[in-house]
Amino acid sequence: MKDKIKAQLEQLNDRERFMVYAAALTLAVFIPYQFLWAPLMNTVEDRRLKIEKQENDLAWMQSHLAEVKSLSAASRTATTGQPLYGVVEKTAREKFGGDIRVQQEGKKGIRIQIKNSGFDEIMIWLDDLQFRHKIYVKDFKIDSEKAVGRVRASILVES
Repeated sequence: MKDKIKAQLEQLNDRERFMVYAAALTLAVFIPYQFLWAPLMNTVEDRRLKIEKQENDLAWMQSHLAEVKSLSAASRTATTGQPLYGVVEKTAREKFGGDIRVQQEGKKGIRIQIKNSGFDEIMIWLDDLQFRHKIYVKDFKIDSEKAVGRVRASILVES
């Protein structure tokens, strides 16, 4: 095979032989660059950009750490000293008016019964209880009312 290629090259004139050698040299440089070097450099650049973005995110988080700590401390102190029953009843009356009934259930639980209210309103109120006051839903029962979008609920919460 090598002899056959050598014989074919000898049959070419100088200009054609130069073009074959130039093409071979170009391929010898292009193929490793295209399939080895370029993908490696692209990967390195992608990783560098990812690290840079993560460093920026970390710097942003560290710059806001004091604010998060102060809000967390404020959240904890806001509910300190307030009994569970008082918090639940006050927030429920503010949100739903007179269509509620609140009663102690067991040692830790408070049962809230809400009549003729929007499902979304109830869910937003429960989210606020959990996020702001660290009060969690233990039991949740809901039934639809005659009016569209209105429900009645029986909810058991604990701290």
